[in-house]
Amino acid sequence: MTEPPIRCRDLCVGYNGDEVLEDLSFTVPHGETVALVGRSGCGKTTLLKTLAGILPPLAGEATVLGSTLPNPPPAGTLGYIPQSLGLVPHESALRNVLHGRLSELGRFRSLLGRFPEGAENEALEALDRVGLSGKERSRVKELSGGQQRRVAIARAFVQEPDVLLADEMLSELDHETAGSIVRCLEDLQGETGMTVVIVEHNVEIADDISNTVLSLGGEGIKPVTRAA
Repeated sequence: MTEPPIRCRDLCVGYNGDEVLEDLSFTVPHGETVALVGRSGCGKTTLLKTLAGILPPLAGEATVLGSTLPNPPPAGTLGYIPQSLGLVPHESALRNVLHGRLSELGRFRSLLGRFPEGAENEALEALDRVGLSGKERSRVKELSGGQQRRVAIARAFVQEPDVLLADEMLSELDHETAGSIVRCLEDLQGETGMTVVIVEHNVEIADDISNTVLSLGGEGIKPVTRAA
């Protein structure tokens, strides 16, 4: 049986040795979207940062794409959209999207920013898919919060990771734009089989966009009953 892209057993997560969540056991199947919900401060972002390799597990075990944390999965296979977005403010939207391809470059080409042939066209297409056609030369710091979030999403789309971790990916987006982003995500999943874990504060939205909703809190982690 193929190992699921994410598997956690008795996982404990937190900061500087202080536990935020403990005894987390769950798996995320190939090609599915799992939404993490729960009250503010319950540990959703902490769990996502742990899966992304930013925070080390405090106890238990977490495996991401065959690598047991804190060992990272192969370069380019894991995408991460943090709440802070991780963009370079003084660079253009296009340049930020191209950063999604950095894992394909060697150290020297990475320093020079020499991207593979066709990468710019793919980045332009990704910006168009998220509704930012015409903004490719705009510096990120000149864009609105919602536009910056769409740049980060386009960057993840260009990377085409095997697993995408997204923290509040749809916040600051109007309903129409959020819907278009979700459709893009579904298309990309259909094309690549990408697995997605997304933090979402709105339970109704989480239910709409995911295969499984997991609630985090004092009782650890548990599935949320799907709407009829």
